[in-house]
Amino acid sequence: MKLNFPIVLTSFLALIFFTTNCKNKPHQHSGFYDSTEWKVVGPGGGGGVFSPTISPFNDDFVITHCDMTGIYISCDGGKNWSMKNLWNVPVDFEFDPTDQNTLYVATRGFRYSEDRGSGLSLLYRSSNKGESWEIIYPDVGKAKEGLERLQSYDYLPSDIIDNAINGTIDKVVVDPSDNNRIYLGLAPLEVYISQSNSSQNRDSTFIVISDNRGESWELLSTLPGKRIKAIFPIRKREMKDMILVFTNNGGFHVNKITGEVKQLKLPIDNLIIVEGGKGKEGSLIYIQSAFINENGKFSGGMFISSDQGDTWEQINTGITKSIADGTVPIFREGLAVCETQPKIAYISFTSSEKNRNGEIEQIYNIYKTINSGKEWEPVLKASTSGGYITNNFEGSWMEESFDPGWGGAALNLGVAPKNPDICFAGDNGRAYKTIDGGKNWKQTYSHNQPDGSYSSGGLNVTTCYGVHFDPFDSEHYFICYTDIGLFHTYNRGESWFHSLTNIPHSWQNTCYDLKFDPEIKDKVWSVWGNAHDLPREKMFSLRGFDHYSGGIALSIDGGKTWSKSNNGMPENSVCTSILIDPSTPANKRTLYVTVFDKGVYKSINDGQNWIEVNNGLKDNLYAWQIRRNTNGILYLLCCRGKSRGEQIDGVLYYSEDDAATWKSLALPEGVNGPHDLLIDQNNEQIMYLSCWPRKTTNGDKNGGIYKTIDGGLNWYQIFDERVRVNSAATGYENSDIIFINTFQDAAYRSDDAGENWLRLNGYRFKWGQKPIPDPNNSRMLFLTTFGGSVFYGPAEGTENTFEGIVNMPEDWW
Repeated sequence: MKLNFPIVLTSFLALIFFTTNCKNKPHQHSGFYDSTEWKVVGPGGGGGVFSPTISPFNDDFVITHCDMTGIYISCDGGKNWSMKNLWNVPVDFEFDPTDQNTLYVATRGFRYSEDRGSGLSLLYRSSNKGESWEIIYPDVGKAKEGLERLQSYDYLPSDIIDNAINGTIDKVVVDPSDNNRIYLGLAPLEVYISQSNSSQNRDSTFIVISDNRGESWELLSTLPGKRIKAIFPIRKREMKDMILVFTNNGGFHVNKITGEVKQLKLPIDNLIIVEGGKGKEGSLIYIQSAFINENGKFSGGMFISSDQGDTWEQINTGITKSIADGTVPIFREGLAVCETQPKIAYISFTSSEKNRNGEIEQIYNIYKTINSGKEWEPVLKASTSGGYITNNFEGSWMEESFDPGWGGAALNLGVAPKNPDICFAGDNGRAYKTIDGGKNWKQTYSHNQPDGSYSSGGLNVTTCYGVHFDPFDSEHYFICYTDIGLFHTYNRGESWFHSLTNIPHSWQNTCYDLKFDPEIKDKVWSVWGNAHDLPREKMFSLRGFDHYSGGIALSIDGGKTWSKSNNGMPENSVCTSILIDPSTPANKRTLYVTVFDKGVYKSINDGQNWIEVNNGLKDNLYAWQIRRNTNGILYLLCCRGKSRGEQIDGVLYYSEDDAATWKSLALPEGVNGPHDLLIDQNNEQIMYLSCWPRKTTNGDKNGGIYKTIDGGLNWYQIFDERVRVNSAATGYENSDIIFINTFQDAAYRSDDAGENWLRLNGYRFKWGQKPIPDPNNSRMLFLTTFGGSVFYGPAEGTENTFEGIVNMPEDWW
């Protein structure tokens, strides 16, 4: 096996390719047209939007991120966005205070987990408004030799770079009085999802400083805490050598020359978020903390300081005015303070209040103060039953399909540094903004079309499992999504309709798979479940899967409407894959469905009735995928998972009698994480098994791709065993062309049935799902992702494409 990779471009070449102008281009849709670059299709939105941050030089220049690794930059105030990929999940943004072209992005580092591998926390700087990036922390020039595939090993930062601090960046701050001085706040490393297996010094945070724009760094101080919440350079002349630092449970004056620390006396001991600014009347710092209600008397909440943290005043007036007895407002990290007019600030929170019917329900709020927190007034209120109570929100597909409770209260807020009337918000599904101080709010994730469809503005933030093409209409296809269900297009991806009509509400979270009847126009089956993100490890809990719901739906009008088609199946069937036997007659099809943790169900009457067909299946019933070869042999892939906290290895079965009995098919030696089975439709003896590796003390093993040429009697490896390969696909016209998509920043192509591989240039989304060749254009390819919707681009990759990072060591990917 040979892996061929392009050479990383130098900083000099990057400057040739990019200008420093922020281009206000509308988001370009792709559809089925030829393209020389990768684009993203979908309706826009659909997942968590975090940390909206506005340039101090241009109110229309905004940057935000999702929790699935993408960052999104808008040059026109949120109408259109472009996605950038920086290897890991972003955590903080910072604009240079004096150079309008320069910004910084910090990405999260984490310890090893099965779902994510390991990740190194990095600080990037762009000098051309986000077109290209350079790593400036840690010093990649000191990287140890011989390291590659970093996500396949449980490395600490110090294992990768000499003398690197074993932590992850929480905050980056450029000193407003000297943009050569940069402060970083680092937190302890933890596993990406859980809080277990932390690194040493798990209750210590670190302040790191550079006085030469990141050319070198030194550790300034170590502070108690698990998170860095804020760093403020102090501008008072008598305190010019000090910075003010807040961790999750303390405030500290830190001497930026000696590192000496003096702890402040705070009114609370658990901080959610800290923000501040400096106006004509001096500096203000706001603290948001958890509320406590003791017999109607509130402690905690909001506090403010006007003397660099020496004294504090509680500022809750108005926040608790309407809440129900015995309840408290719930904060997350929704606080934004105008940097140059800090007496104006916005907060978001959830409260329990009585609705018009006298019933207590959750209300999703944004409040504002114009007088340093002396009073807070609502500028946006919404609820599940009441919609947008303030009647000042202009929405798109999410507001049409779901109630406000779907997105919840804003996760984060961002106010323009020089214009307090402009504030952006991000919640669990979308971005939105006000430009008039909260009088009106408008979504910024999608464009509403005259025909009732929606087109993306480039802020595509969701996971998708498949792209499914109408055999009777080349302009019609579906995308199956996590969280937002199912969308379809009638114009090659230019705009989208939500396909949820009559799907039971409890199913709507995830559509895992969809199949068109090959002979009957507009007849479609889809499978659903509200256990999303399968088969990722985080979904396996001690509760199992019986408390979820899902099933099968049938449409006879091409997806405009649906009806349940799951008679005989339990209502808590999380269905992940559906197969139509094409040899059975139209209107009397035999169908098979995999049900997670319940095995396989079969219908012999077009889906009208279903029976369980698990004869021969053993302990692992995590049925994930069912396939059929041209001779009618069925293959069932049950994925790796957990039961009662114990690992269950993945297994592979086959049936030669239409699922009446199942027999085990031996996996390649050492493999326990099968993820996808691809059968060569020109030769049923040839199959490709995509695998997730298993962790060993020497790194990940037995992942990658395995191939058999004798129907599974023997397997041999044809792709790097350290890589999490999600799935594979063959070219429609030539089955020797193999595409794979991985959970490690890359997709690949082989033109010789897996002997040699070439990475698809131009595509760098971290968590890839499936490669899907375009059946209407052999030159084009769809790549579904875990968090970035669907990429569409040239099946051979792009040519001479600069991929954003000028000094990332090539072998790290």
